[in-house]
Amino acid sequence: MHTRLPTLDCLIRWLLRLVSTSAAADNGRMLPDRTSFQTWLRSIDGFAETDVQAIEPVAGGASNITCRVTLARAGTVHLCLRLQRDRGIFEPYDVIRESHVLRCLADSSVPVPRLIAVEPGRVPLGAPFIVMEWVDAPHMGLAADADFGAFTRAVVGIHSLDWRALGLDFLGVPATPAAALRAELDGVAGRMDAFGCGGDELLVKTLAALRRRIPADGTLSLCQGDINIFNYLFRAGEVAAVVDWEQARISDRRSDIGQLIALSHLKGAPWGDADHQGFALAYAGASGQAIEGMHWFRARWLFELGVIYHGWVAFNGSGPWYSWPELAALLGQALAELG
Repeated sequence: MHTRLPTLDCLIRWLLRLVSTSAAADNGRMLPDRTSFQTWLRSIDGFAETDVQAIEPVAGGASNITCRVTLARAGTVHLCLRLQRDRGIFEPYDVIRESHVLRCLADSSVPVPRLIAVEPGRVPLGAPFIVMEWVDAPHMGLAADADFGAFTRAVVGIHSLDWRALGLDFLGVPATPAAALRAELDGVAGRMDAFGCGGDELLVKTLAALRRRIPADGTLSLCQGDINIFNYLFRAGEVAAVVDWEQARISDRRSDIGQLIALSHLKGAPWGDADHQGFALAYAGASGQAIEGMHWFRARWLFELGVIYHGWVAFNGSGPWYSWPELAALLGQALAELG
């Protein structure tokens, strides 16, 4: 039986709105040069006679630029090209780091696209890029057979991986979960001046409160860093692939869970005990482990979404799908809850 919580409908509506907004923001970006990419691709084993017919941007998201490449005279019809951004709301970007994550996960229980080739230099496309197999499956927001239970189990599966055995310690192993969370806060705070919100009183106060109250419990897990449903591709009711690993890190698994809780509030989920929000309860059921202390992680993600808001305005000249008054009201509640 498929499990479908009310908050999932909110998240799907959020996703569809985000797709259209992100696509509009990227309309002015020049596509990778087809001829230059074809010359490069022909140097890769198995593609010597390949013709690149088209390179089309994939709408949605604010991560590294993703394109679908259509081929002729090749063993496959499509490839996925992922080109590194110079600036953006999740900067600094590092598509080569992402490729290392994909290599480590290739033989794990988490389905990821097969990595085909990596180009760390800025020639021929003006930025580093990676090439992967094209997974022909819709993301969770568009898949008619998407199952919230399968999505939740996939997230639990990521957090349950033996990341040391998989070689993922290259991501950096914090001394403690608290140290990992402090590093996350520092990374988000490091974008504030560049995004024009370094002096925003509400964000500054929230950052200070979060730093004073970093949880001392928790365990270190592999976190995807961006578990929004756009990154989960579905086929036959199951997760066919998990994509977008640029924010992957070793941290407290509750950091991932807090993202969906914060997003659900921005789409209308009532405020209440963070430990009893829809996704926290679903995750606890799927993992068999109680999820506690989520109020800090909800506040942590509302803080990041506040910084993202200003970054979005700085790079696109308009706001994202949520408004600053909406975000500020939720952040005020989170700040009060932090004490």
